[in-house]
Amino acid sequence: MPEEPYNPSAVGNPSILARRNWWQTILVKFVGKHTPKCREMVRILSQSMDKPLPLMMRIKKRFHFLICCWCRRYEEQLRYIHETAPQFPEHAHEVPGPPLSEEAKERMKQKLAQQAR
Repeated sequence: MPEEPYNPSAVGNPSILARRNWWQTILVKFVGKHTPKCREMVRILSQSMDKPLPLMMRIKKRFHFLICCWCRRYEEQLRYIHETAPQFPEHAHEVPGPPLSEEAKERMKQKLAQQAR
């Protein structure tokens, strides 16, 4: 697969180094060339939940975060899920479900029975 040229578009990008003037554009292009692309960052961030990243990869990740707010948000979401998921199974029985009427339960049973045939 050919490497895609880095597109430092500022449209909708509130990152610190979003393209606003010629100097920032040059800086963003430089950082974009020397850091992983967003698709690679998804894989890298997922791996970082399992084991520590090497120093150079952590540095590249931080530089990528300067130009990409979405990858930073993705990492925050992954960390939140990683921290809260282990706690959930212990308290799953305490999570209240929406109350269903007997009529709704009966309709669901009928639909399931129809699909099973």
